[in-house]
Amino acid sequence: MAPGVARELEDDPGVADLICALLKEEGYDCDWVRSDLKAQDAILKNPGPAALICDVNLGLGTTGFDVARFARQRHPDIPVIFMSGSVNETSFKAFGVPDSHFITKPFSLEDLQQTLRDVLPDMAA
Repeated sequence: MAPGVARELEDDPGVADLICALLKEEGYDCDWVRSDLKAQDAILKNPGPAALICDVNLGLGTTGFDVARFARQRHPDIPVIFMSGSVNETSFKAFGVPDSHFITKPFSLEDLQQTLRDVLPDMAA
């Protein structure tokens, strides 16, 4: 069974459910939160999340980029996947954390699965 808990920061329940279902099929626990503060709290309480999957646009306040930087301060090796329908690859490269991945919304199930396999090597091909 694949280890760990994947943290997911997403404001769309449909997208969150899809990602958590894929992760659970692979044996990962999935902890979904809808706000930056809840994500930061979950990151602080978990000794080593398997990955952070986060939407870039979170409404008012901080962005997914900010949450990922916070996560990397506490867990320098945590894999990060950013998702957005309004942020482009150029913005991601400018503001995202190093060695992270980016998925453009809407994304296909196959694209999501491949990106998850890229960051979570324990996932089955």
